Amino acid sequence: MKDPTTEGYDVSAHEIDGMVRNLCAYALGEPHPLRRYLDLTHQQVLFEGMAEALRKERGKALAALLIAGATAEEIVERTNLTKPLDVTRLVKAAGEAEHVKQAAAAKREAAAAAAGTKASKPGKKSAPLLDIPPGTRRVLTADELKALAGMRAAPKKKRPSAGTVSRSSARAPG
Repeated sequence: MKDPTTEGYDVSAHEIDGMVRNLCAYALGEPHPLRRYLDLTHQQVLFEGMAEALRKERGKALAALLIAGATAEEIVERTNLTKPLDVTRLVKAAGEAEHVKQAAAAKREAAAAAAGTKASKPGKKSAPLLDIPPGTRRVLTADELKALAGMRAAPKKKRPSAGTVSRSSARAPG
């Protein structure tokens, strides 16, 4: 079943085939057809669980935007979601609805307390949505995924342990 909250995000058959080959290589390489079937069925159930976990993580990301001050309407404008109810559903599926409600209540209380001291700025955009320009949503291509997989993290610089004396601190005063 297609998730309506992912409409507009498309992947090619080539990308899907590449991911299946990368993630299920051992199962696809199984020579015995029954074992291959069983392994691939297990993988399918696993990936359906991963899709649900990703849906929850997306809901957590939306909850963080709401908590940071974005409105559901602003989120709809910047994503492929079609209505604020989609935002609410994803947040609820992530188990974050109560956190969002608590944050909204705290902001209302703070706004009420500060109502006499500050004039509000109408039409001001929420800070969490300013970082990414509209229309930059996309899915990484298979080549980009390969490039990311091939990248090595920069080696971390070793810090001296607490008992180690560095060269600069071991010099005699001159």
